[in-house]
Amino acid sequence: MVDEISALLSLINTSARSLERGYTDERGRVPSLDDTEPHPLDGQISSPEMREAVQVLEGACAQLCATLARPNHTVLNKFFMTALEPSCLRVALNCKIPDILQHKPAGMHVADIGKICGVDAPKLARILRLLSAKHCFQEVERDVFANTRLSVQLLSANPLYSLGLHMTEDTTQGATQLAETLADAEWGPSTDPAHSAFNKVTNQPLPMFDFWAQDPEMQSHGTRFGIGMLGWGTAVEAEAVVRAYPWHALPRGATVCDLGGGVGAMAIALARAHPHLRLKLQDLPARMAQARAVVWPAECPAALAEDRIEFKAIDFFAEAPIAGCDVYYLKNILHAFPAAECRTILKGVRQAMKPGSRVLIHEYTLQTAGRSALQQQLTHAPAPLLGNYGAGRIRQYHLDVSLMVLVNGGERTLEEYVQLAEEAGLRFVRVWEFGDMNGVELCAGEGEC
Repeated sequence: MVDEISALLSLINTSARSLERGYTDERGRVPSLDDTEPHPLDGQISSPEMREAVQVLEGACAQLCATLARPNHTVLNKFFMTALEPSCLRVALNCKIPDILQHKPAGMHVADIGKICGVDAPKLARILRLLSAKHCFQEVERDVFANTRLSVQLLSANPLYSLGLHMTEDTTQGATQLAETLADAEWGPSTDPAHSAFNKVTNQPLPMFDFWAQDPEMQSHGTRFGIGMLGWGTAVEAEAVVRAYPWHALPRGATVCDLGGGVGAMAIALARAHPHLRLKLQDLPARMAQARAVVWPAECPAALAEDRIEFKAIDFFAEAPIAGCDVYYLKNILHAFPAAECRTILKGVRQAMKPGSRVLIHEYTLQTAGRSALQQQLTHAPAPLLGNYGAGRIRQYHLDVSLMVLVNGGERTLEEYVQLAEEAGLRFVRVWEFGDMNGVELCAGEGEC
């Protein structure tokens, strides 16, 4: 055990020093928690070395604390009491407290904050104090609060604000009924998206996305979710796919279909980085209208002016995507559906493909205990960390359970993706690493790969 503690301490020191060098080599300073202006590296995709160092640092710190602290202490602090944090964060989001504090960088007394947002000041102070203990806000003196490097990510202009509202409302409320849903004799084993914990809470019969689309009072949730996904993509560095996959090797005029791409966050990134590509964006009619009228004119007007982007609504359970594209890109699509629906989607893609086409599934691939031949293709953490990095890659397991709560979906292992592909007439080519996430590349069959 002494050797394991020493190894964890060594990993912590090595990874922290690596991150320190990464900051100072590039821009000359390590960011402070008190900073409310972004560090120059904050808007860039992390280098593989810095990304690995963060995962090791988080995993090793969590494993060391779990090893050395009393187990009842850790269970209480890390599992039980953290259930309160989303509700506290929702108060801050609803009140737009980061926006309020943005105009008072030295801090504002909670009495003044309370007057602006209409919340009882003594109670608000207690909520902000809890969040400040985790460095989201800071209490600069008693009852005087200011923004931090973390809380400025929650400004209402940041897409993470919309994601935060979704996570602290739809997801958190749904999670309150997870145990009851799993214990239900009919719903527990069901893969029906309308048999989710979210449905238990909302007491209505439609899958979440259909509910949002068909209920006029809930349509704002769909719009909010679309904006929030822009923030999610930035936070998980989904745009790493723009560099890591060989888009540059595709010929000029090659077509990429972003299937189920929402308002087109990833398509925008591809359009900016690889102007030689022609892009096809396909999703539900409401998302296409939002993309065409609002998002692309603001975020990527050049692609519109140069006719490099096409918008086409689709129901990918009833029709195939645009035919003859060179790459069919599916980001965070299959994880929302059970296997039967995934096979339907992939068979539709297979129908649309031409010889030489590729499919690129961009999602998390869950790492589990055991090291099968396919699992060996994924990066494993250095000993004595858990092979999946533990807390260093906790996001994929949080997302997995969130999908269970909301739509009865979930993340999959690489073996499960390969099986789905084969059942749809596709063949596994290789797995890529795109930041936090992975890319599972498929081709159309034995003779076309």
